[in-house]
This record gives sequence, structure tokens and C-alpha cells, in this order.
Amino acid sequence: MNITLRKANAIQISINDALKAISFETQVKINEFQDAEAEIARAALEFKTDLARRDALTEALYEIRKSVGSANAHVGIDTRLADVANLEKQIQFYNGLAGKTVRESEKVVAGRLDKIRNGKDESRRSIYGYADTVDTSIFTREDLDGFRKLVAKSKKSKQKFQDEILELNVQTTVELSATAEATLATEGLL
Repeated sequence: MNITLRKANAIQISINDALKAISFETQVKINEFQDAEAEIARAALEFKTDLARRDALTEALYEIRKSVGSANAHVGIDTRLADVANLEKQIQFYNGLAGKTVRESEKVVAGRLDKIRNGKDESRRSIYGYADTVDTSIFTREDLDGFRKLVAKSKKSKQKFQDEILELNVQTTVELSATAEATLATEGLL
């Protein structure tokens, strides 16, 4: 049976949910009115049945995972995912820079520094905490606009890659073995 990569992802999630739902009871409570050996045998059988289910589901899960990994590499999804991750980092970084303030004009910086240099009241600076420095950003308006343009371009590229990945996930198929297909059918996951 062939399934798309998109369906394979959904099945993997369902398998993991089914695995989490299996409980492995290794203890049994027996009261004085029960047949002890029968209760122990019943609990042991239930454990073995759940263990067999777990093993079959795990085999199916990793068979699918290997097939998906091979298909992702074959059609280039893996490299596109790396490109998307790279673009996300770039967008995050340059968004932070785009939000910075514009540097003060040369005249304003020079004027403030001149005021500090020529200030007569040294005691006032130390008492009231007046700074003897001028703080300004290093970025011009053009720098910030450039960062914003880079973010917009990166978002567009990221969307293009995500669209390609979606298309490939729908078009690309992997084959399930008869054993995996039977296991998934028995579990109601197909």
C-alpha cells in the first residue's frame, strides 16, 4: 500500500498516541475470593498481548519513519526544511535589528558632546547623576529600511519553500509493508 508523506506523518502521530495509551501492568491485586493463578495468568496474558501490540506498532512506526526519511532526501524536502529553518533564524535576527532606533544626527551628537565638554558645573553632574556621554544608535534610517526589506524578502522565500514542501508532501508516496499495513489496519489507524 502506498501513502503520501502527509498521510505518513498523520499515521506516525496516531501510532505515537496509540503507544502512549498502552499500559503495562506488571502487578495484579487478588482478593481472597478470586482464583489466584487464574488472575495472574489473565494479567500475564494481557501484558503479553499489550507487549505484542507495542512491538508491532513500534516496528510500523520506524518502518514509516525510515521510508519518509529516504523519500524526504530523494525529493529534496530535507534541504528545503533546512532552508526554512535558516530563513526563520534570519527573520528573527533582522526583525530585532529593524526595531532599533535611528541614530542621532551628526549635529545633535556634536552639540551634546560640546555641551558636556564645556559644562562648568562638575559637582552638579556627580550629585544629580548627569551623564558625561551621549548615547545613540549606530543605524541610519536606510540601515533600518534595509533590514525591513531583508525580512520581507526572507518571509517571501520562506513561504515559497513551505509551499514546495507541502506540494511534495502531497505528491510523494512511500510504500507500507504488508506487515505494517496489517498492524495499522488492526489498530484502526488506516
